[in-house]
Amino acid sequence: MPMLLVRLVAAVFLLYGLGFIVAPGVLMSQVVGEVPVASSAWIDLRATYGGLSVGVGVILWVLAGSAATLRTGALGVSVLMVAMALGRSVGIAVDGNPNGYMLLYLVMEAIAAILGIWAWWRLRATGS
Repeated sequence: MPMLLVRLVAAVFLLYGLGFIVAPGVLMSQVVGEVPVASSAWIDLRATYGGLSVGVGVILWVLAGSAATLRTGALGVSVLMVAMALGRSVGIAVDGNPNGYMLLYLVMEAIAAILGIWAWWRLRATGS
C-alpha cells in the first residue's frame, strides 16, 4: 500500500506538470478561470506548475522504487500534501470564494496527507 500511494501521488504530479508545460492556458483557465497575460507569467507558469511538478513526481517515483527509500517517499508525500493543504486553506481564508476545483484539491490533499502519514508511520513501525 505505501508504494502504491507514493507512486500514485508521483503520477499525479508528473501528469499535472506535463499538462502545465504543454497546455498551461487550457489547464489554468479550467482550474482557476484566468490565464496570465505577460510572457514572463507564462514562462513562470510552465516552470513552476509544470517543471517543478514534474521534478517532484520523478523524485517521488524514484523513492517509491526501493524498500530502502520508500519511507522517505511516504514522508515526502506527507510533507508536500500538508504544505499544499495549509497553503490552500490560507488562500481560502484570506481570499475567499474558492471554486469547486480549489475545494476538491483541498479534500484530495488532506486525504493524501493522512494516507502519507499513515504509510510513513506504518513503514517506521515495521523498520522499513
